[in-house]
Amino acid sequence: MGKGWVKRWGARGKGHRPSHIPALEIEPTTLRDSSWNLPPSKSHLIRMLLLCSLSKNKHTLVGFKRMGEDADSMLRCLSQLGVEFSPTEDGIEISGKGMEGFNRSPSVLHAGNSGTALRFLIGLASRFNFVSMVDGDASLRNRNHSDLLNAISPLDVKLSYGIEQERLPILVHGPWNGSEMNIDVRRSSQPYSSLLLASSGLESDCVISAEGDAVSRRHAALTVELMQESGAILEIDEQKTTISPWTSNPPKEWKVPSDGSMMAFPILACIIKKQSIRIQNPVRPKDALGHEILIDYLEEIGIEMQDETLTYVGGSRFVDIDLRDANDLLPPLAAVFALSGGGRLRGASHAKHKESNRIESTAELLNSFGLTCTIEDDGLSIEGGQILNKPTKLVDTYGDHRIQMTAVLLASETGGTIEGPRLHQIADSEFLERFSSMPSEVLVKGIQR
Repeated sequence: MGKGWVKRWGARGKGHRPSHIPALEIEPTTLRDSSWNLPPSKSHLIRMLLLCSLSKNKHTLVGFKRMGEDADSMLRCLSQLGVEFSPTEDGIEISGKGMEGFNRSPSVLHAGNSGTALRFLIGLASRFNFVSMVDGDASLRNRNHSDLLNAISPLDVKLSYGIEQERLPILVHGPWNGSEMNIDVRRSSQPYSSLLLASSGLESDCVISAEGDAVSRRHAALTVELMQESGAILEIDEQKTTISPWTSNPPKEWKVPSDGSMMAFPILACIIKKQSIRIQNPVRPKDALGHEILIDYLEEIGIEMQDETLTYVGGSRFVDIDLRDANDLLPPLAAVFALSGGGRLRGASHAKHKESNRIESTAELLNSFGLTCTIEDDGLSIEGGQILNKPTKLVDTYGDHRIQMTAVLLASETGGTIEGPRLHQIADSEFLERFSSMPSEVLVKGIQR
């Protein structure tokens, strides 16, 4: 199958002027209380859901009561392939199928807003001896998936997809013919992780050669670690990974840790509100996936942490942070720097390939609130000691939940109208419940994006 259809729509509705835009109308408000419960790590959860589904046994994931929409998208798609899920008091029970036990989905496998789920599903579907259609929301249709597709095409996997803006949906028809592949890891670690996970059930060694200077290395290492907990044997030698034949068999009960990247939001809230915040379920450094860097620089941004409680003490100073392995921190940390001692966020050139060019969209977010910064090739430079101002127009969030959550926190001090009333649900369904007064959902008269 070649590229089977022509462009029919644009990823963000190019050329279309929406009549109304859903948004949150936010009035200045305080935090409801001093405690903050971090959501489960969706990076862990999505990988664990897939590894349990690749097993032929029953497993229980524990440590959470609600999962975000990204993880829920992965669960829904795996359910369509025949995996059975049952909620428990503090998690979910999974009856796995094994690679040979998946059924053809009666409908499209829609990954929602989750780039991780989408790429893992493409890798999984490329092993099936039947056709699967994989799709995502508007932001995923606007992202480049060529690294993964180029890696599996030489294995005689049949692919059909559109051209130009129409990168999704993708028709995928496996199975693999061969088990050696090359993958470009300069833009994202997700395609590499997708291939690793899809190797379950192969009858011979699988060899994956990585090309380029890898980013988000801790996420790739997480995939390897969870695979090893599930019985995989891997040999990693510089740019080459060899996986011996394995069948996924995770622990019967597997604890999902808190999301380390979400620590940036109570830190930002602490600076904005000058209010102490206690983290109810702190993240262990080994589970923080590079985001433990937040804790390392608390003193520099004017925060003290004792007994899991964040307290603003002032005395901040200029900070220089490398986000090569933690580019998700870019929006909230940029706001933190503007309101504290300033700083430089670098090593985040791969953030250009997120829901939007996250470097540019973060700069626009700051500008909306009267905060200034300088765009660099790999990040932002931000002057400290700035003052928040109420936005004079709708704040665009580009379908990016981290932009939206940062904007909501800033607007909780100034007021404002923030696009995307449900974007926080992707990672943290409790986010808005932390405010003393809930924002109102409104429809704003359409504007040309």
